[in-house]
Amino acid sequence: MNRVLAWLTSRFQQPAQVVVLGFGLAITAGTALLALPAATTSGEPAGLVDALFTATSAVCVTGLAVVDTASHWSVFGELVIAGLVQVGGLGIMTMATVFTLLVSGRLGLRAKIVAQAETKALSASDIRHVIRKVVLFTLLCESVAAVVLTGRFMIAYGEPFGRALYLGGFHAVASFNNAGFALWPDSLMRFVTDPWICLTVAFACIVGGLGFPVVFELARTWRHPHKWSVLTRITLGVTVTLLVLGTLVFLMTEWRNPGTLGALDEPDKLLAAFFTAVMPRSAGFNTLDVSAMYPSSWLLTDLLMFIGGGQRRHRGRHQGDHGGPAGVRGVGRAARREPGQRRSPAAARHQPAAGRHGDGAGG
Repeated sequence: MNRVLAWLTSRFQQPAQVVVLGFGLAITAGTALLALPAATTSGEPAGLVDALFTATSAVCVTGLAVVDTASHWSVFGELVIAGLVQVGGLGIMTMATVFTLLVSGRLGLRAKIVAQAETKALSASDIRHVIRKVVLFTLLCESVAAVVLTGRFMIAYGEPFGRALYLGGFHAVASFNNAGFALWPDSLMRFVTDPWICLTVAFACIVGGLGFPVVFELARTWRHPHKWSVLTRITLGVTVTLLVLGTLVFLMTEWRNPGTLGALDEPDKLLAAFFTAVMPRSAGFNTLDVSAMYPSSWLLTDLLMFIGGGQRRHRGRHQGDHGGPAGVRGVGRAARREPGQRRSPAAARHQPAAGRHGDGAGG
């Protein structure tokens, strides 16, 4: 693994190139596995388009599907999807770095820089510590969610322990990584009034969507909000605002809709509206029939999807910390300068124009 990582980092000089290549290789491997006869319930090889689309959706943790996950894919196929979601959620180079640390216990400088680009560590020197925290935090959150879901499936729905553990583990991985894959044709609609299922999945999505830098900073300084960085303040502010406003708007627009909230009592309406406000931002699960919503709710859903989740994932959507003013990050850099420190006019002239406007198009 160390030789592979060394070859990648020597062949592709920019960290972003290695990350893109890693995602491409993961998608290719996932497509090959899902195309095997063992990956489908029918025993017939899946079509290339279906396998490629599903693998891409899993690695990029989007949750889109062209076939029903539960009925089309076998247990092997579902495990492949869960594995791709986990790899995509953690990040290709994060996983490669973890394997390298396990095998050799050391990393080269370029490998540290590449992994730093994906994990957003503070510096190349602390990458080992950051990656260890990322992996442990991921496994801890997924384990907690899996335990709650497994217990609920056993107690409330009579699932055998093995089946309950499988369902709990799969949906814990999918929810924390904001992937949106579910093992029922209606996603999670059958659990619309179950707070144990809905809140566990929702909070796993929220924590996973905040981003590792934000979560780790909160763990250190949660008692001292004045010490929070600009990134953390923006991410939390945007997250809370969108959750509150999204819940209220969904309640107002869908309150009397017989196809969505209209058939529920008040507490269940609040639960379903909150869950619906959480999911469009990055997760993709649903407990309400989206096709039965009013156009105003579709517009709100589009807006929440446009804004997206926290900065943790490399996705083709806008991220939550980009939802604030574009110049805030520049202000944050200025605030971190030493008192009295000024930039020379020469340095300002030589800086690229995009760099003087909040990292250009959105970093």
